[in-house]
Amino acid sequence: MLSVRPKITDLNFHLFERNVHPELFEICAARVIERENYILKLNITTDGHAISFVHNDMILTEVCASAHHPLPAQRVVLSHPIDGVCNDETSIHDTIGYRSEVQLEGVKPMMFVTIQQQLDAKVECEGLVHRFHSNGRLSFGAMSYINVQAFRSHVNVRTFHTFPDTSAVLKSDTRFSLDLF
Repeated sequence: MLSVRPKITDLNFHLFERNVHPELFEICAARVIERENYILKLNITTDGHAISFVHNDMILTEVCASAHHPLPAQRVVLSHPIDGVCNDETSIHDTIGYRSEVQLEGVKPMMFVTIQQQLDAKVECEGLVHRFHSNGRLSFGAMSYINVQAFRSHVNVRTFHTFPDTSAVLKSDTRFSLDLF
């Protein structure tokens, strides 16, 4: 398993209207959350994350991965490089609403260390956390943190991925919602 992240400039953001098989990724941490109306599958990968929202026979999968990562070409709802701030919104079969904001932010090295320390203080029960090994140049490695707020008809998922080599933080804020009425 890789111990360091790919280059931040190589990352792309994808949304699929299908399951993306976990075998395509090197999964570092995983969690499944089941509610009355949906199942949420969370995966921190060596590149970023893969999050699946399953309602009845409908599946949406959000993936943050290297542009070089082999991903399916079928049923791609959206796909774009990660650069600055990007907002996406769509609806699937008038049943599942999807909204995301992805932000790539370069910060000053001292601020980056503070962010790393704050993420490092997160406990596993608050979400899903993975600490990557140092690449040897810095005393700490990258981190990924996923926070979930799950409700009956919607779920909010916030992700944070750090990139120590460039003092960059990739944040995403995603909402999957169901039209149950």
